[in-house]
Amino acid sequence: MAGRIKNKPAAPPGGSKKDLIERKALTFFSEKGYDATSMREIAEAAGVTKPVIYYYFKNKEQLCHHLISSGLEEFRQSIQRVCLEPSDDVLEQVVRMVQVHFDFCKSHLEFMRFIYAINFGPDRKKITYNFYDYSMSIFDMQVSLMRRMSQARLLKNGKEEAAVYYLRGIISTFAMMYLDGRHPLNSNLAKNIVVDLVGGLGASGSRIR
Repeated sequence: MAGRIKNKPAAPPGGSKKDLIERKALTFFSEKGYDATSMREIAEAAGVTKPVIYYYFKNKEQLCHHLISSGLEEFRQSIQRVCLEPSDDVLEQVVRMVQVHFDFCKSHLEFMRFIYAINFGPDRKKITYNFYDYSMSIFDMQVSLMRRMSQARLLKNGKEEAAVYYLRGIISTFAMMYLDGRHPLNSNLAKNIVVDLVGGLGASGSRIR
């Protein structure tokens, strides 16, 4: 069985102290978990004192929220660019939307491990971040894209939300397997997922090549 995907070697210390603190905190949060990580560990790894961290962040929770917010906002903007752009090929647009998820997962390994650990692990009760509102903002964009699919007769009318739930579930499944080193996110996977979507929820007579 393939080994767990490893991060690339960390870049040499550079940039602001705040950036370094954020990078080290994210590494600890993704590997040990939020609750098991202390500010002392982060300070030592970043080569600063705890007062330096508290200069930028009031406490560990604020540091955690900052990491979540900045990472999720970057992801949201990537999804928004695909979902809202004008396109004559909505099917290809949906494939690219799925691919954005996978590309982000591959380029933000530690962040994605952290996010999945929060949502599916014991730290979920320790972090008060409002994931629901964030999730719904993306959900609405995805449903709008699915409505264009139904207008193009590629999806049954009334199945737009079901299609989004399917995509979210299957994307998360493959992403978590990738993070565990159990499945590659190859270039054909996004298209195959959308092909299966159309095959299961597609309008009568719809075809995809």
